[in-house]
Amino acid sequence: MLMNKNLIFALLATAGIAGVIGFSCVGCKGSEGSTDTTGTTGTTGTTGKTDGGTTAASGSVSIDGSTTVYPIVSLMADDFGKANSGVKVDVTKSGTGSGFKKFIEGGLDICCASRTIEDKEDADLKAKGIEYFEVPIAFDGVSVVVNPANKFLTNVTIDELKKAWGPDSTVKTWADIRAGLPAEKITFYGPTENHGTYEYFTEKAAGKKNQIRKDYQANQEYNAIVASVAGDKNGFAYMGYSYYIENKDKLNLVSVNGIAPNEDTIAKGTYTPLSRPLFIYVSKKSYDSKPEVKKFVEYALGDGIGAVKEAEYVELPKEAYDIIKGRVTGEKTGSIFLKAAAGQSTLDILKAAK
Repeated sequence: MLMNKNLIFALLATAGIAGVIGFSCVGCKGSEGSTDTTGTTGTTGTTGKTDGGTTAASGSVSIDGSTTVYPIVSLMADDFGKANSGVKVDVTKSGTGSGFKKFIEGGLDICCASRTIEDKEDADLKAKGIEYFEVPIAFDGVSVVVNPANKFLTNVTIDELKKAWGPDSTVKTWADIRAGLPAEKITFYGPTENHGTYEYFTEKAAGKKNQIRKDYQANQEYNAIVASVAGDKNGFAYMGYSYYIENKDKLNLVSVNGIAPNEDTIAKGTYTPLSRPLFIYVSKKSYDSKPEVKKFVEYALGDGIGAVKEAEYVELPKEAYDIIKGRVTGEKTGSIFLKAAAGQSTLDILKAAK
């Protein structure tokens, strides 16, 4: 489980650790979405074995993108840095869209994404001559939440979500969603359009990708969304599953089509259509020319996988990770998820491309 940010700072102060460079609560969710979040620098003097070998690496790894993937990768970076004191791993979280823009500009070694790369992004990378490895790293389930005082909305259908959240929605009260619910005005909260979660939810639940109801209150930071719903008895929001789990004492979870997101329903894809894989996209040039990037990717797909559960996400099947490692070592670049047929599982997509 992730440690409380204040507790971490207190422990550091007690231990007298004063020389940690670049530390900013790596592994904590903190201020999601901020563009100035500093990542991890390996602790000076620490050496050890990583999944790529016994010799500590040196250099730097630049990672940016999804705020949803950030807790996983920042935990990986923290543990990797302990065994590779010479490597500076900078993990920031400007959002999936911003991360891809930087990746296309050649400014990143790794881009984190809470959705599959898009056609234009893929085309722009090809135009720049940038090859990449597509690496699914975990499963997530976009979770629909309400205030704990809301005892009446325990389940919604996808049609009801579309009715409530769609760009042409006229829903104002709970009763507008379904007869028999209270005629109290709803306040809608969620992430900004820069988030991959926004793009995924609008496409799968609101009916039109990147379009949503006009009075939707968007926030770059997930902690602010949690606080808004927790303080508003008529709050209605969506977020990544791990953010719900971390704040489940402040929020009520709403089932979708009679299925609640949990580790089992997300992994099996029965929490549909809001289950999704999370990705890291790795620059092949960086992987080939920077040993520290290669070593980090090997660690992420090896011992580092434990960070997925630690960050409250769902691991892929072992067979899936084995195929992914084989694709990377076999230098199979480009996206196999971009053109994958709808309804296929992540494992089926990987097996088909194996």
